[in-house]
Amino acid sequence: MKSSFKLSLLAVLTSSLMACGGSSSDSNDGQSLVDAESKAAFSLGVSDAPVDEAESVFIEIDSISLIDTAEGSENTTTIDTFTNEQDEVVQTIKVDLLSYQGTQQLKIIDESQGVELTPGEYELELNVVDAGSYVLLDNDATEHPIKVPSSRLRLGAFAVVETAVQVGDTPAYTVEFDLRKSLVQRGNANNNNGYIIKPNGVRVVSLYGGIEGTVSAGLTNLGQCTVYLYDETATEYGDLFDPEDPDFVAPADPITASIPLASTVVATDGSFAIGFIEQGSYQLALNCGTDVDDNIQYDGFAIPSSADGTTLDADVLTVEVTSQTTTTVSF
Repeated sequence: MKSSFKLSLLAVLTSSLMACGGSSSDSNDGQSLVDAESKAAFSLGVSDAPVDEAESVFIEIDSISLIDTAEGSENTTTIDTFTNEQDEVVQTIKVDLLSYQGTQQLKIIDESQGVELTPGEYELELNVVDAGSYVLLDNDATEHPIKVPSSRLRLGAFAVVETAVQVGDTPAYTVEFDLRKSLVQRGNANNNNGYIIKPNGVRVVSLYGGIEGTVSAGLTNLGQCTVYLYDETATEYGDLFDPEDPDFVAPADPITASIPLASTVVATDGSFAIGFIEQGSYQLALNCGTDVDDNIQYDGFAIPSSADGTTLDADVLTVEVTSQTTTTVSF
């Protein structure tokens, strides 16, 4: 009797559980789909804004870590294989950043590699091979080493979204090395101890657009011209400076001018390009002259103007940047 009772009870319980399970499955099929963790395919390229006096800037990457910054998350995705320019899979990748300036880039992680991330906020860390990272200066065959502290360059947060996708050979995300901001010489011209790359000026972007344009010969004849990009709210236009750098020396009077978001030197033919800009409204201003803009110290250049203080005829331009589009302007 006890055995029979146990079997009968088991049958009743099993039947009840199956009924509950069937009902739950029928009512929660949609919820299961919602609860299923969505994934975003990841692909990555690298680009650069040109820097003065350098012929080549090589950086060799051993691996890339993507750190999920969600509260309580300990997830880190490490990528240790790359896609080179010939679409070959390689263990490390060495890039001359000056070969990919303005709106150009080199894809180093292809979507076909199958890297998928949960949408959210991440930080990206580049693990650099010191021996393969160096600067070649104009008319100088010496390899001036690039030093990255602990061989790791950790960048600020960026958003991974499902709407950012690779299109052809154009990756969903790009690491933009603005070397005019981030590359700093250790020592001086007479005692060059190599260079460092600071996280300031290196950023990860997606859903970006670009700006291309020309500067008239009447302006380029004044000397080297630089185009500066500012937020749409800027009312005073500053040159490059970094108040967070330990070598920064604050001027006696408080700085009220806005720090440029990006900048680029105008080519000898009057052309320029600034790439990988998040969509939005911006301002462009021009400075032409013989002075070199120090990327740490505030030089107090009058912008827009020439280096001798002569006001340029070119006005500050307001530019609307849209995703996947290049906006054309002229000074």
